[in-house]
Amino acid sequence: MMLIEKIEAGSGFSPLKGEHLIAHQNWVPGGGTKVAFSIRHDGSSIYLFYEVVEKEVRAVNTDINSSVWEDSCVEFFLSLEADQHNYYNFEINAIGTVLGAYGPDRNQRERLSESLLSKVETTPSLGRIPFDNKQNNTPWNIQIKIPLEVLSHSAITNLSGTDGYGNFYKCGDKLKKPHYLSWKPVLSPTPDFHTPRYFGHLSFL
Repeated sequence: MMLIEKIEAGSGFSPLKGEHLIAHQNWVPGGGTKVAFSIRHDGSSIYLFYEVVEKEVRAVNTDINSSVWEDSCVEFFLSLEADQHNYYNFEINAIGTVLGAYGPDRNQRERLSESLLSKVETTPSLGRIPFDNKQNNTPWNIQIKIPLEVLSHSAITNLSGTDGYGNFYKCGDKLKKPHYLSWKPVLSPTPDFHTPRYFGHLSFL
């Protein structure tokens, strides 16, 4: 179980480093990619911080709900305990472009609206100008704030005391050497992050 610390509302989230590794190399070797993350909440928002070093960085998608998984992309999948048959997936590329959806599996997903996803705040270290390729073990990080209202399918007013299940990922489907890293291992025979049976237990303190 991962215990998610509560911070004071309005205090902001200033992590010094990623505390948890995204190190399971599913299906193919990770190509030397290193990823760590931190997660906190203040009752009304989830705060994520990812640190990445990878040999190639790609970030060409700029529209909300565009194909960010093809870029250098970090992801957070979350199923709340009161609604275990469904989960949210949030996918964010290295320049802060967000994709979000909700549903029970890979094929039955409802994209969250642009108006909702525009409330997700991202602070990417590489800026927001798209680029096709950066080489030579480029380090980057991104801070993400997901307000509770973005979890629009869930009848929840405060994250404190809430349990759920989830996983944290790093991918890049259109990199020269794609990789599929995860916090908890994914044991499906082919690449597929939409596998809630492999989610880990999360507890919001």
